[in-house]
Amino acid sequence: MSNREKYFGIVPPLMTPLLDHDRLDRVSYRKMVDNVIDAGVHGIFPMASSGESVHNAYHVWKEANQLAVEAADGRVPVYCGAIAPSTAQVIENMRYLESIGAKAAVATPPFYTSNLLQSEIIRHFEAILERTNINLCIYNMPGLTGGIDIAPATIAALACHERVVMYKDSCPNLDHHLRTLKMLEDKDISVLCGGEELCCTSMLFGSQGNISGLAVSFPRLFVEAYNAAMAGDLKRTVELQYKILELKNINHAGPSDFSMMKYALVSVGIGTETNCYHTEPATSAQKAEVDRIAEKFKEYQ
Repeated sequence: MSNREKYFGIVPPLMTPLLDHDRLDRVSYRKMVDNVIDAGVHGIFPMASSGESVHNAYHVWKEANQLAVEAADGRVPVYCGAIAPSTAQVIENMRYLESIGAKAAVATPPFYTSNLLQSEIIRHFEAILERTNINLCIYNMPGLTGGIDIAPATIAALACHERVVMYKDSCPNLDHHLRTLKMLEDKDISVLCGGEELCCTSMLFGSQGNISGLAVSFPRLFVEAYNAAMAGDLKRTVELQYKILELKNINHAGPSDFSMMKYALVSVGIGTETNCYHTEPATSAQKAEVDRIAEKFKEYQ
């Protein structure tokens, strides 16, 4: 079975519900996992960017990844976030994930670095692969890694490694994304577009699925979009893409995507609105706008 047949579909990046800044809300976390799996998603991604992965206390990062593996209980694949600014830290994270039975980990290129070379991106992932044993999902997220963007030729080279099984491309540039899809069409690697903007467009052009932050609160909308795209129902897929763009207004309701997405989860009845220490909390007006949008999309929760 090819990687495209194994790793596909809608994979919500999980929020990290907190009881306070340093304490995981385990009850809400399990409820969140059960809710998205019951909605028909194809995998889950704990400690993703929208889960405030690098902002949480390390013990919260460890606990959330372990709880995600336990709560999923083999029902869907779990792609555990190993995101860290250096190669050495990613290796340490992945070794921890191996110890809790994780089968796949997600990592970005190094960050907190200016003018990172494409050759250094390759060196980074090759070092990780040489020193760890579980499968690797490579994550391109230039918006949160200081503008570091994985070139299509770079991921094509890395895709030749047998344990590089999936690529999450969160570059919001359609030209870049389509060139990446073309470059990888004969490689044994699954490609999932990150973010709402190109969700359906990407799937219609050949990607295997989508990883969007709002899918954790409105999973049925994204599952329906995936099913329409895979069925070749162009009219319905386009309709659903526009619905997803309307839903994306949740992120625009306030200055912090983290606050808005976490409150969206609260708005559908899961967790608390407690963010990491530095994150700007949502105001009453911003929460009211998120509630208004959430109510409009209630059928997709």
